[in-house]
Amino acid sequence: MYDLITIGDIKLDTFVVLDETNVSCELKMPECKLCLDYGAKIDVKIVDSQIAGSAPNVAVGLARMKKKTSILSVMGEDTTRPLAIEHLKREGVNTSFIEIVKHERSTYSVVLNYKGEKTILTGHITHEYHLPTRFPKPTWLYVGEMGEGYEKVYRQVTDYAKKDGVLIAMNPGSIQVEQRKKSLYFLLPRLEVLFVNREEAQILSGEKSNEVHKLAGALYKYGPKHVIITDGKNGAYEYGGHELRFCPIFPGHLVEATGAGDSFASGYLGGLIHGESCSDALRWGAINSSSVVGHVGPTKGLLSATEIRKRLKARPTFNVKTV
Repeated sequence: MYDLITIGDIKLDTFVVLDETNVSCELKMPECKLCLDYGAKIDVKIVDSQIAGSAPNVAVGLARMKKKTSILSVMGEDTTRPLAIEHLKREGVNTSFIEIVKHERSTYSVVLNYKGEKTILTGHITHEYHLPTRFPKPTWLYVGEMGEGYEKVYRQVTDYAKKDGVLIAMNPGSIQVEQRKKSLYFLLPRLEVLFVNREEAQILSGEKSNEVHKLAGALYKYGPKHVIITDGKNGAYEYGGHELRFCPIFPGHLVEATGAGDSFASGYLGGLIHGESCSDALRWGAINSSSVVGHVGPTKGLLSATEIRKRLKARPTFNVKTV
C-alpha cells in the first residue's frame, strides 16, 4: 500500500538569476515590485532546469523519508516527460499513474531569482484530471497545483474520501485560489490538512484582515481539520480548532526560495506519518524547508527522517509555541 499519492502538474522549471550588477531592476517598497527596463536586452545567468511542481516535490520529499509514494498527473508528449519520469524513478517515486496526452505540451515555468526571493512565470496547460478506475487506497492523498481542468478530479477526490476514509492534504495552486470554484469548497470539509500561505488564506477565506488568528479561524470553518498557514521568513502557523500554534523558521542560509512551501508540507506530512504530534510535525516542516531554500530548486535539499531528527536534536531550543 502507498503511504502517499500526490495529484497535480509536473513541470520543468528553468532558474534564472537576476544580478543587480548587470540588470536594471529595483524593489519599490512597500509594494515590492520587480522592475526591468522595457525593451532592454538583459544578460542573466541560467542556473539550472529541474523537474518541479507541488505534486512531484511532495512525492519526492516523502520518498526521501523512505515512504512509498506515487504521483497522478497528466503530461504532454514532449521533452519534459522523459526528464520527469527519469527524475521521479531515480527518487523512488512510482510513475504508473502519469497519463500521457499526445500532441499536447507539459506545464513549464521560469523562476526569476533576485536576492534569494523568487518570482515565478508559469505556463499551465489545460489537462482534464481524473482518478483511474482502478485506483489504490493510500494512507494519504495530497492534492497540489494544477492548470485548468481540475474540477472533475476535485469532485472525484471528494467522493473518494467519503467511501474510503483516506486522509487528504491539499495545497491549492494559484489558479484554484483565484477562481474559488465550488468544487474547491466542497473538498475543504474532507481535508485532514490544508496548506496555504498568508495571501492565499486571505483570498480563500474572503477575510479583509490578514491577521493570522482571523484567517486560520475563517478557513477552519470551511471544514479542514488542520489549517497550516505559512508566512515566509516569519514562520508558520497551525490551527486545529483550539489553539493557534506558531513555529519560527529554522536557522539556515537562504539561496533560493522555490519549493519552500512544498518542502514544509512534505516535512509536516512526513512527521505525521512517522507518528509525530502536530507540533513536532511543524518542526519537521520548518527544518525541511530551511534545508531546501539553501539550494537552487525545490528538491536538492529535501531531507530524510533521520537527518531531520538529527538537526532537531542539535537544536533542543527550537520549539513551537501557542500564540
